[in-house]
Amino acid sequence: MPPKLTSFACFLAPIIQSASGKTLWSTSPADARDIYRTTYPLGNGRLGAMPVGPPAAETLTLNLDSLWSGGPFNISNYTGGNPHTLIASALPGIRDWIFTNGTGNVSALLGSNDNYGSYQVLGNLTVKIPSLSSDIVSNYTRKLDMSTGTHTTTFIANGNDLETTGFCSFPDQVCVYTVQSTGAGDVPPLEVTLDNVLVSPQLQNVTCVEGDTTKPAHLRLRGVTQLGPPEGMRYDSIARVVSNSNTDVSCDENTGLLSIAPRSGTKSVSIVIGAGTNYDAKKGTAEHNYSFRGEDPALIVEATTLKAATKTLDQLRGRHIDDFTALTGLFELSLPDPLNSSQTQTSELINRYTVNNTSGDPYLESLLMENSRYLFISSSRPGSLPPNLQGRWSEGLETDWSADYHANINFQMNHWTSDQTGLTDLQSPLWDYMTDTWMPRGAETATLLYNAPGWVVHNEMNIFGHTAMKSAAEWANYPIAAAWMMQHVFDHWDYSRNATWLLKQGYPLLKGVAMFWLDQLQQDGYYKDGSLVVNPCNSPEHGGTTFGCAHYQQLIHQVFHSILAVQPTVADPDTVFLTNLTSSLHRLDKGFHTGSFSQIKEWKIPDSYTYDRPNDTHRHLSELVGWHPGFSLSALQHGYSNATIASAVRQKLISRGPGKGPDGNSAWAKVWRSACWARLNDTEHAHWELRFAIETNWAPNGLSMYFGDKIPFQIDGNFGFGGAVLGMLVVDLPGAEVGRDGEAERTVVLGPAIPGSWGGGRVKGLVVRGVGLWILGGMDGVLLVG
Repeated sequence: MPPKLTSFACFLAPIIQSASGKTLWSTSPADARDIYRTTYPLGNGRLGAMPVGPPAAETLTLNLDSLWSGGPFNISNYTGGNPHTLIASALPGIRDWIFTNGTGNVSALLGSNDNYGSYQVLGNLTVKIPSLSSDIVSNYTRKLDMSTGTHTTTFIANGNDLETTGFCSFPDQVCVYTVQSTGAGDVPPLEVTLDNVLVSPQLQNVTCVEGDTTKPAHLRLRGVTQLGPPEGMRYDSIARVVSNSNTDVSCDENTGLLSIAPRSGTKSVSIVIGAGTNYDAKKGTAEHNYSFRGEDPALIVEATTLKAATKTLDQLRGRHIDDFTALTGLFELSLPDPLNSSQTQTSELINRYTVNNTSGDPYLESLLMENSRYLFISSSRPGSLPPNLQGRWSEGLETDWSADYHANINFQMNHWTSDQTGLTDLQSPLWDYMTDTWMPRGAETATLLYNAPGWVVHNEMNIFGHTAMKSAAEWANYPIAAAWMMQHVFDHWDYSRNATWLLKQGYPLLKGVAMFWLDQLQQDGYYKDGSLVVNPCNSPEHGGTTFGCAHYQQLIHQVFHSILAVQPTVADPDTVFLTNLTSSLHRLDKGFHTGSFSQIKEWKIPDSYTYDRPNDTHRHLSELVGWHPGFSLSALQHGYSNATIASAVRQKLISRGPGKGPDGNSAWAKVWRSACWARLNDTEHAHWELRFAIETNWAPNGLSMYFGDKIPFQIDGNFGFGGAVLGMLVVDLPGAEVGRDGEAERTVVLGPAIPGSWGGGRVKGLVVRGVGLWILGGMDGVLLVG
């Protein structure tokens, strides 16, 4: 049954011609020296590729989701940061001290960063045209069609029109690279290499194998992350010439060079690339000694590439495009193009964009919204790992922040766009990742650090079950991480209404987190007000260790509410658990208190501690998690329609500044602010923050950077941009109370913060909570709900 709507409104705008941005393009090649800021990435979930370099020697920098150093592939007794013995006996003393003094420390609970590891680049596939040099090339253009996930370069050389195409196919589990002649001439001879110059020769081996009647010619790169003991992670990759390419192929065994000589009349040559590792997430349990070690990937990689190489280019491309467009076509945002931006290359659009132009560039803004969805489709598919801090794309062996999973905003922001734009089913990697790598070892962490049931993780996680704290409390003491991720579990259920998934995977995740916090909540011993609070807590990367951090209280509020909200479907027979949870929810401090300058407080301790200060421009908005992206403040505490809460949120946003301060200048901080302003129905501030993010953090290729527009690349800004735009299009909150039919009454508002410059735009496929509710229509007031 669809949810009941207590309010339904649409904010109207005038009619102007609109356009849908689908293509990134440039007249200059991507620069290998500036790969993160110039390349247009490709991906199929597991595999990633970044095409770079001049047209006569283009390179695909290749990535594979599970290729990591560290963990049990580095040291056989890897513990995920957990201590070897129970240390929870330190907790009572820590809590007593904090309740007596207001603040304290958790040094006795801190863990280890040792053998944590890093996401790594797989290698480079380079395809050279030795008869050409870049200085004789003219009319060069490269583009990424985000609707089809296809990268194309076109140019003229020696009087011949040449084109290269690249895509990474989910149906065939390979990336495909093609050189073709679209003019009168044939494809020129090619030289192909597959290597990784960053890896020691002792750790890898490249072979070139000439084809026969059963197997097309191929290059093979096999390696291991360390010799051991223990032996490191094994990886294998094959670049295979498509069997019907009408070519003669030869190998140089000394150099590993594969030479392709097209026969007369050959118009195209294609290469398929596949890869795998012996990482196995299902082996990350005590039963398997948390080894995460699976079978050698060689047989699967060989079979996958061999099968793909027997298909024609048209078959490979057709299967890929059918799959990709089925996803990209589920949502479309068309906005006006008053500046004729569709005819301007992407780098120029971004470089000329300025926050001071109050109209912005609607076409570019819709283009970046499309890019947000494109990157998610390319980095999150069934069977892959979820997108990490860089999605699926890295060029080094030691990636910034290990390109891991930071769960105090970044990991969450990666999933801001999926539920409302038809991509909720692509989140299966997230559920599998938490089930396979967090729950097993996280249960040990709960026991060893807290002597608690259920499971817990902290702020930074690799793919090897690192669930304990790292070494500095300000960012490591963050046991609330899993509770925040449970918002995504509940949201997936609320948007998909997939009862089978909820019973099998969603509810076990939720219940384990709820069990942990039911055990850990403490009666407030500082104020002695009878409320239940968290002690100890650190608000993410801000301030000292204390109790009752608003961020924690709001997230636990959401977890407990979610447990009760799904009961009509789950019907959990554990009445003791549900009774305890209901009682604790009633007594729980919900994380809303106002401070000395009428702001929502980040910490419950008195203002005299001066933790909450006016004009503290810290990058995080942790105390607003229940406003956006969460719903403790905005929905469960009726904040969206409550002037007191809304005013306190506004005051904190004003005080916290625009997302650029001495502690950081990231894209994610700005788009989070934009989304919060949108939920206040404040169009001017919401659009200003969005424009400020584009001007400050977007590189010429459309990827978001961390230090202004300088590397490191951090993909959360791209995903968060989509979430902020969605927040401007609709407010869609779960209900605060559950009605007699099991459905919560709630409020939906269409167009809460649509800029005037978007007037006449059109949105198609915007999903709201509940089965069968889609929004189809335009921002000129013609909206259809059905």
